[in-house]
Amino acid sequence: MRFTRLIAALAPVLLSAACFLEVEDVSDPGPAFAEARRDAARVAGRPGPPDRLEVHVYDRTDGQLVRASIPMGIVEKFDDGEVDLDFDDEEIDLDLDEGTAESVRRHLRLSELKQAPLGLLVEVEEEGGDQVLVWLR
Repeated sequence: MRFTRLIAALAPVLLSAACFLEVEDVSDPGPAFAEARRDAARVAGRPGPPDRLEVHVYDRTDGQLVRASIPMGIVEKFDDGEVDLDFDDEEIDLDLDEGTAESVRRHLRLSELKQAPLGLLVEVEEEGGDQVLVWLR
């Protein structure tokens, strides 16, 4: 997955900037994703702008689970107009307001992240077993 490689390339910067980054070999990412969904559900609907961008990526081919917790201030520093979450050409839903979903393709803009409510933002599960979960805390 391209997103896994992006996180790996940014790892030195993320680790030096109060970010949490963990890469581990797992055969079953289910428990980690279940816990992440519970975490996203706990903060869903709470007021306030997001403080952190939380990301779980499972690459089935490599058997690796990448977890990243990135302060929004760091996301802003890397933003050049778009936060590139590159999901190929898949269409994803971004909930901007309660009860409103907007389809976006390929990229999420930082301005959209700042407007999004806390909680689950993106969940992708591919047929081959790769998974991505992104939420705001």
